[in-house]
Amino acid sequence: MNGTTVAVVLASLLMLTLGGCATAPDRELSKVESPYAALVTGARPLKPDELIIKKGEVSSSGQDLIRYYEGVRGHALNILILSGGGQNGAFGAGLLKGWQESGTRPEFDMVTGVSTGALLATHAFLGTPADDAVVEEIFTAVSSDNIFNQRGVLTVLGGAVSLLDTDPLKALIAKHITAEVLERVAAEHAKGRRLWVGTTNLDYNQTWAWNLGKIAEDGGPGALDLYRKVLRASSAFPIMFPPVEIDGHLFADGAVRANLLVLGLSGAEAPGKPMFGPGKIFVVQNGRAENRPQAVRHALIDVASATVGEMMGSSNQGLVVRSYFATQVHGYEFFTISVPDEVDIGSNPLAFDATQMRAGFDAGRELGQRGEASWSTIPPLLGDFPAWAMQILKEKL
Repeated sequence: MNGTTVAVVLASLLMLTLGGCATAPDRELSKVESPYAALVTGARPLKPDELIIKKGEVSSSGQDLIRYYEGVRGHALNILILSGGGQNGAFGAGLLKGWQESGTRPEFDMVTGVSTGALLATHAFLGTPADDAVVEEIFTAVSSDNIFNQRGVLTVLGGAVSLLDTDPLKALIAKHITAEVLERVAAEHAKGRRLWVGTTNLDYNQTWAWNLGKIAEDGGPGALDLYRKVLRASSAFPIMFPPVEIDGHLFADGAVRANLLVLGLSGAEAPGKPMFGPGKIFVVQNGRAENRPQAVRHALIDVASATVGEMMGSSNQGLVVRSYFATQVHGYEFFTISVPDEVDIGSNPLAFDATQMRAGFDAGRELGQRGEASWSTIPPLLGDFPAWAMQILKEKL
């Protein structure tokens, strides 16, 4: 344990001991509802019994999201779902590049991302080799210094809401999410393609999905700032990174509630047969499907990272099954992929270790170059979901 870690541990213990010595002011519960946010069902966040009613978005008839977007696009959809995973986003970055190199990567009609997946999502959505180069740079040419700074003891004692300061991440997002990027996103949104990222609203205990394409299309003086804020909010790793306030709401990492953003299970009735034949849903797990047993160091950051990482990993397992369920009820094909067990990506998603990120990137690139042959067509049976339950699901659907 180094001196900085010792200092942070002592400061945290003092905070717990002293309790109210640096009490934060109370906040009012915001009743502001953003026109760009929805629940995963497509409902209004503050009125969950009402679907979003907005021209060009979701109908008010109770129509399922995927069926609605099939009508908008005029064909079966290719959907990409990018999970969280901290530094393991390097795997997804490599996968996208290798897949591009294979010549078989589709143009995605919808891209969703959470946490590190949200940082990948914009350039995965835009989809050019130049965009692949951007995410390669983000996930292989950075260190922890490009993501966060350690807070001093006095700052922590003074009532800081996180152990780390993410001004470097804010600068990194600003570097790669520019006005020109928003123009490109808006142009694709106008074609009916959709880009969503997930955040956790800490005040309402809800997952809020943000329509980044609509933010870009509407534009205006605050669009670029809002777009960047949503990305920071989605990747605000709890306890470690500070939450982000938008319209008076406090947002943290989308993976706190859902490490995958699975849209399309809305509507008053089951969706029925696909309008244009089977589409495809690709689920990228930026990490291993199941973590290896590994001794965690007795250090605050390591223990906090391992604890939150396990919470997110457990969430991920259930959501991969939910993704599979979504594909089955929509008559779609399911594909999922994760970091191979033999690849050394470490156990701390906040390490931002150059060697581990390069290993993840190279593994993803190699798998991507094989196209769909690298993907599994059934979810891994992990956690509390038994094989017999999966068999019943398959038979019923």
